Amino acid sequence: MTKLSKLAPAMVLVVSCSSQGESSNAAAGGSRSGGSITTGGNSQAAGGQTGGGGASARGGSTSGGSTEAGGIAGTTTTGGGGAGGATGLPGGASAGGGPGSGGRTASGGASALGGASGLGGVSGLGGVSGRGGATGLGGVSGAGGRTGAGGATGAGGNTSVVCPGDGDPVPAAERVSNGGPVLPPKWAFGVLWGSYYDQIGSQWARLYARSDDRGNILTAAERLRAEYSGDLMWIDSSWLSHNYSSDGPAYVCFKFDAEAFPDPGAMIAKLREQHFHFGVWEWAWMGHGCQYFQTGVDNKYFVMNGNTPALASGGWHGDRTPAAFDFTNPAAFTWWTGLNKPLADWGLDFMKLDTNNTELTSPMRSGGRLADPTKDYVREYHHAAYVVTQMYPAANDPRAKMNGARGFIMPKSPAPRNDQFPGWWTDDIPTTWAGMATEIGRAYGLNRPENAAYWCGDTGGYAGKPSDELYIRWLEYSTFTPLQEYFGSKAEGGSVGARFPWLFGTEAQTIVKQYTQLRYRLLPFRYSNGLIAYLVKPTVYPVRWNGNRQLLVGQGSSQMLVQIVSSGGVTSMNVTLPAGTWIHYWTGRSYTGTASVSVPLNQAPIFVKAGSIIPMGPKLRWVDEVPPDPLTLDIYPSGSTSYTLYEDDGMSEGYMGGAYSTTTFKADDSGGKVVVTIEAQKTAKYRFAGARSATAATS
Repeated sequence: MTKLSKLAPAMVLVVSCSSQGESSNAAAGGSRSGGSITTGGNSQAAGGQTGGGGASARGGSTSGGSTEAGGIAGTTTTGGGGAGGATGLPGGASAGGGPGSGGRTASGGASALGGASGLGGVSGLGGVSGRGGATGLGGVSGAGGRTGAGGATGAGGNTSVVCPGDGDPVPAAERVSNGGPVLPPKWAFGVLWGSYYDQIGSQWARLYARSDDRGNILTAAERLRAEYSGDLMWIDSSWLSHNYSSDGPAYVCFKFDAEAFPDPGAMIAKLREQHFHFGVWEWAWMGHGCQYFQTGVDNKYFVMNGNTPALASGGWHGDRTPAAFDFTNPAAFTWWTGLNKPLADWGLDFMKLDTNNTELTSPMRSGGRLADPTKDYVREYHHAAYVVTQMYPAANDPRAKMNGARGFIMPKSPAPRNDQFPGWWTDDIPTTWAGMATEIGRAYGLNRPENAAYWCGDTGGYAGKPSDELYIRWLEYSTFTPLQEYFGSKAEGGSVGARFPWLFGTEAQTIVKQYTQLRYRLLPFRYSNGLIAYLVKPTVYPVRWNGNRQLLVGQGSSQMLVQIVSSGGVTSMNVTLPAGTWIHYWTGRSYTGTASVSVPLNQAPIFVKAGSIIPMGPKLRWVDEVPPDPLTLDIYPSGSTSYTLYEDDGMSEGYMGGAYSTTTFKADDSGGKVVVTIEAQKTAKYRFAGARSATAATS
């Protein structure tokens, strides 16, 4: 049985802009048949046929490999029975074949799909690439010719055409949640970095930074952008005061510490120039020494006990008994969001909310009365913070201006319908293996409307400094959680105020890069699953638990499974798999029941369900760096399966009213050949801003 199949000769495409919803399919073998691409059989070609600049495979039987004149170089099919199997596996691994169905076809196909990143441009044949064998052509470039990966540019080949697409305004009455888990902005699906750093690398920041970046957030951002990837830089409680343990009454007062942050507007602008979003940590309280305190008392903007604020308890910075904003009072709600507006005007679009339910409701237990007791206090607080994070994109992003802005917060307190305000974190965790187990246990209780569909923990743990091994195993796990965030405590237990890669050894730094790029390359698949979770009923969460040590990413016939390594010194594991055939990501070997696999430090136990079709994008330094051109399909043929890719503008609420598109991919190997069908892209109701579509014609 064929093990690792690659597409047979692809044909030349001419790509041009068309209205959304027209065919974006291509046929192989010189014929166009409903947009299907058919692989060849098992004709022998020693070492794999290589087209000009095209793909080649080693070992096993191969098919195809022909070249269309002036156009697409051929791809190859590797057989599963050949000694050594195909090469090109991540980390230098090689596939050894194996029993059962499985293997993966990596198909470029005709991408020309809606612009998930919101940028213009279409590509023709996306080329093929994959761990399981040949590496095919790169995308399409230039007018009148296509440049392959290491190959020639052919006159009359594929053409990349920019199709910007302004999108349609969706009436506000239609942009109303259907009750499904609301999506954060697409950039939140990237990597999120938090720290206690400041603008100048002050003596206080250096005390807990303990690294050559000297606790300077701008220096850290420059290094991240030069060497790693990320979409957010946020600062914890030290933004309010470098010495908050003794700063007392004026602690929570909605302004940066002037000494450590002499020009916060310029700092945030610089971060945004480097394509980082920005956020801060906040409480729901105000200290007695804040200049606005009496205004809150006079107008009863606080939770009140008669004419006196009912004070909160449980605070651990500054004023230990602050007043609590009454978010059930519309005037207080508006006042609090207004106090935060200067931050939003500078560029803030994220908030971390560090209070639990006991702390938040403490004023009511000490005699305080809410202005509107019919409202849930915690939910109203989360709603207010969410509104603040919507302000900057609503004023500055054309997509959000037209169809409503998304917000993004990370609370840790459940509330009714909390999944309408996306984001969650699992609270402070010790940097130990036991701490990792605790964090996993907390995450296991999520995926509920009262908490969140989009969640994460502090990768590596919070309190203390993790060993390199713990840091690596934790990041391998968090690569597949809905959100991924790195953050650590100050000097407690030898911590270093952050979890930036350069704070760890060279092997850890290499593995951060490896898994970060995997996370970003999986973005089309992961983001599409988020749209599916909102739009398709019954709700299937984008990341789910199988037991308490396995994550499932995806749904239906297209799923990835990650077995979490949550103890030290592990080099091999017996992984109990769900029903069906699962393919080991690193070797291409197929398993049913239990898989015994090696787990070197750079290889988490990852499996792909047989039949999966996984859309993959390019390497990225941030989510919107480039469009997903070419879009690569990682296909693991097994019977007749399909995956529908959902796309939208990534920034607005337009998807709630039908501003999104779908493209269905199908694979069928039941007839002895692998037939891949790319159906026409369909617009749900409205075109979304930045959508891209194309007509792919044969020649």
